[in-house]
Amino acid sequence: MNKLFFIVLFFTIFASCKLYSIEIITTSPDKNISINFKLNNNGTPQYNITFKGNTIIKWSSLGLKFDVSGELNKNLTIANYQTKQIDETYKIYSGKSGFSRNYCNETKIFLIEKSSPYRKLNLYFRAYNDGTAFRYEIPISESSKSFIINSEETFFNFTGDYECWAMKKDRFRQSYEGEYRHYNLSNIDNKNGDSTSLFPYITLPVTFRANDNLYFLLSEAAIIDYPGMYLMKSNKNVLKTKLSPDTVHKNISIRGNTPALSPWRLLIIGENPGTLFESNLIMNLNDPNVILDADKWIKPGKSTWSWWAEDRGFEPDFGYQILSTKTVKYCIDFAADNNFQYVTLDGGWYGWFDATKDDAIHDITKSLPELDLPEVTSYAAKKGIGIILWVVWYELERQMTEALNYYQSLGVKGVKVDFMDRDDQYMTDFYKRTAEQCASRKMFVTFHGAYKPDGLNRKYPNILTYESVLGNEYARWITGLPNPNHNVMLAFTRAMAGPMDFTPGSFTNSTEQAYIGRWKYPMTKGTRSQQLAMAVVYQSGILTLCESPKIYEKFPEFEFFKKISATWDSTLYLDGQIGEYIIIARRSGENWFIGGMTNNNSRKVKFNLDFLENDKYSAVVYSDASDADINPEKVFIKKMNVLKNNKIELKMAKGGGFAITLEKMP
Repeated sequence: MNKLFFIVLFFTIFASCKLYSIEIITTSPDKNISINFKLNNNGTPQYNITFKGNTIIKWSSLGLKFDVSGELNKNLTIANYQTKQIDETYKIYSGKSGFSRNYCNETKIFLIEKSSPYRKLNLYFRAYNDGTAFRYEIPISESSKSFIINSEETFFNFTGDYECWAMKKDRFRQSYEGEYRHYNLSNIDNKNGDSTSLFPYITLPVTFRANDNLYFLLSEAAIIDYPGMYLMKSNKNVLKTKLSPDTVHKNISIRGNTPALSPWRLLIIGENPGTLFESNLIMNLNDPNVILDADKWIKPGKSTWSWWAEDRGFEPDFGYQILSTKTVKYCIDFAADNNFQYVTLDGGWYGWFDATKDDAIHDITKSLPELDLPEVTSYAAKKGIGIILWVVWYELERQMTEALNYYQSLGVKGVKVDFMDRDDQYMTDFYKRTAEQCASRKMFVTFHGAYKPDGLNRKYPNILTYESVLGNEYARWITGLPNPNHNVMLAFTRAMAGPMDFTPGSFTNSTEQAYIGRWKYPMTKGTRSQQLAMAVVYQSGILTLCESPKIYEKFPEFEFFKKISATWDSTLYLDGQIGEYIIIARRSGENWFIGGMTNNNSRKVKFNLDFLENDKYSAVVYSDASDADINPEKVFIKKMNVLKNNKIELKMAKGGGFAITLEKMP
């Protein structure tokens, strides 16, 4: 044998064996977080995650199951790997900050089967200072360009029996509207007295507490050409992915062509819930903005909404009709006079339908007889107010080009698309197509009856908000939720995933004992000050306020809603405890807004203003009145001047809260 050939052969075998057995470590820029990769003895890809030397997720398996060629999760070897650092800053058009730094270390690992048919699989791992993420890539195949995937074999093998806060569902046909409940991993599928714990599907996001100094949020980002992901209990402390299936072929989740990428599976990690709340990781994991002229026309703002309160406060001689030309013009005038930017025409403007059925057939370019749509859009434009039109998704799908062209011709600024109630591959593609079609006409979109945010609003910043929450609308048809416990819990769970259209702002407030669930003239549990605080604690690029203009006009605390912004330059988590209370500060320009909320327990809170600049600020504090426990509609308003070395101490009533404006003085 040629000596040189022998040396090369030996080196190749040695290198291959060494590469096969190595552990590939991807570490965050600050060295606190790492996501590590190896192949076990069966050639199964595995990962683990550590934070400051503590293992959060033990070695957990990865893989995909294809419809024809079977599982691709063993008998693999490492062909190569590449590393790089990403460091970029981009503008956020609507969110918790004006800009975000996408700063991480990334490793791409190239895997190949050790025997025929030598299928390939690539894995990406990223480590950020506030979390970590991984995704699959199916590279170009020499044998077939198309593929079908039955399931994703991703496991999360947690180190301990962690506390978690999760929403569970018994079906895939759902709109992410429900209650986030407190579990441990050991009882997330069998908690005594909790009927939803028996539901098999855990929705995302899920918030975890490992100990007093370790919290993390598990979710996904960049759902493109892929279905949404759920989790299922596998065994003791192990969860496994479950993809939303095709609506017809239940054993199929994905049909695609190579090359193809999965969404990112991610953990936001920190020593307190504030890191999770302030993080932009979910947006960072999405592709850059593709709307090149976004600066010119994407404008977050506040909107009136007549659907919830209807004619509350209007005199009979007004001749109120919920979607008539006269009523809409009144809302336009109100918006123009009170620093609102939009008026939403909600369900029914083009005809009424049964929301329990998928068979409505309307011409969504034709409005009700009492509504002259061209007239009201023209009137709104003269007043500097934009019109938002609600549509059912499948009716928009049926008339996408015709309807959007018509809305554009009228100067409609955005559409509110509703009742998708799914996140299978076809539906996630509908979101992308809708965003693209609206962007081409300089229109924004908000998604109701929607799956959770996945950061797609980085690529398509005309996506301004999502519902995917049990919000104030539920006060119209159930008597249990929302309540203050639920409201506070949302801040630590659903709200961390992205913009959330809870539709706050009820001024018809009730104690638990006095509450009546009713369709006409609904009321909400908790204090009015808590409803004010929601506009700070919950971020939504379209801040839809639910109460009747006639009610708002009566009360001085409405001044807070007149001043508040719908998007923010920075966000700070000041204090809180999961499910108990939360205090958030957000900045818009030179001015700050603070919101605090408590659950059904009253409490005193104290916090510093050391985040302010060295200037004097004029503060207006809207807090629960001394008797708000029994009179939840009463708000105490106090004006004062403050400096950054000041502290504020307040008492929140049961189900209460507070809201503060801080305006820099000249």
